[in-house]
Amino acid sequence: MTVVRLVFWRHGQTEQNLLRRIQGSTDIPLNDTGRDEARAAAKELARMKPTRIYSSQLGRALQTAQFLSEETGLEIKIDERLRERSYGLWEGMTSEEIKAAHAEQWQVWRDGREPEGVEVETRKATGERVVAAVLDAVAEVEAESNDVEETIVFVAHGGSIANGVISLLGQNPSEWVGLQGMDNCRWAILEPRPGSNPEWRLRSYNRRTVMAPNIVR
Repeated sequence: MTVVRLVFWRHGQTEQNLLRRIQGSTDIPLNDTGRDEARAAAKELARMKPTRIYSSQLGRALQTAQFLSEETGLEIKIDERLRERSYGLWEGMTSEEIKAAHAEQWQVWRDGREPEGVEVETRKATGERVVAAVLDAVAEVEAESNDVEETIVFVAHGGSIANGVISLLGQNPSEWVGLQGMDNCRWAILEPRPGSNPEWRLRSYNRRTVMAPNIVR
């Protein structure tokens, strides 16, 4: 088997998203809008003929993945390494509340550096665990001996996806922050480039429709 496409799909909207509060590792469900978004996006993603679905264990991602599972008949495999970046003491807070409580580290964060002393997971650590999950999934596919082309969908979170994609592109997300978290229920597509540096190419980012005919094989 050969992996021809990796799709990273961010979960639908939650009430915390609506209130602009950081969720991190806190388990928050989708709201009604999020469920509608996920249902519509699943129909689009199904056009890419995914062959495997992996999801973070957090409810908002798992609920989102369920819509694609129902659309395709594929089983969801849970991988906790896809969970959102942990924001430690800042979870449940807005940016304004963080600034009021931790002004110096808030500025560090806004400058794209790593805050300290507030139990926030580094971007690098987040990216590394997401990459490990992705490469394990790819290795599992390639260990199976037939000629099927596979599209793997990873359902995760704004921070875990951005840091994972940056890492797959050969960058250190603690030092290079050129990708922001995607909007709710948008997705990114990476394609393999064996022997190249990096070995993955970003095909699209923050997408919500399947438009280009050569994206669908």
